[in-house]
Amino acid sequence: MDQKSLNAMRERLGAFGGHLKRHLATAVNRVGKSVRVEAAQRLGPLINLKLHSSNKGFSKPISKAKTLKKTMKQKNKATPENARITIGLWEGYPFPLKYHEAKNFVRKRRGKKLYEGVQYKEQMGGIFKTIHDAFLVPRFAGHVFKRANEARGPLTRMNGHKPGDFFREGNIGEVAAAKAKERLPIEINRRLREITLAVSGKIKLRASKDMGAN
Repeated sequence: MDQKSLNAMRERLGAFGGHLKRHLATAVNRVGKSVRVEAAQRLGPLINLKLHSSNKGFSKPISKAKTLKKTMKQKNKATPENARITIGLWEGYPFPLKYHEAKNFVRKRRGKKLYEGVQYKEQMGGIFKTIHDAFLVPRFAGHVFKRANEARGPLTRMNGHKPGDFFREGNIGEVAAAKAKERLPIEINRRLREITLAVSGKIKLRASKDMGAN
């Protein structure tokens, strides 16, 4: 928004015009929240984050909503001096395989064991994949392990992909940019309506929140 437009808006808003840049910062911060929600909603259906029923007694469940929220961080808040925000998509660490509905699995044929391992599913609606010779260990919080080579060699904990891998698969960066472009004029108009109602005495704006502190 150029300086001429800002001056015209200040004049139209009367007493509240002196805080116009704060109001714009409030609108931008609201856009940031919408972008994070949209990105999380798009990311959620891509990732299967739950324990298999056979593992629930040994592991603590994971909150999918809270976990995904942590992967999208608003690095700063818009201010009257700088009405810009930066939202970072955190690459994160690989999800432990146990949270991809991992379960012990044995393949038999005519009553004879062919092989055993662990089955898991990383994506919602996807198919189960199998890791031969891996096993889920209840006394180690239900994590999935596999021995390096020897029958009783060192254990390696098995993990899946990290959040950043799913960001690329779901084009989350493009989704976030499109949402920001869509919401900015909506939030500016929303804030201007609130100011207009405040000028007419129909509502009261709180300085700590509505005036841009958020």
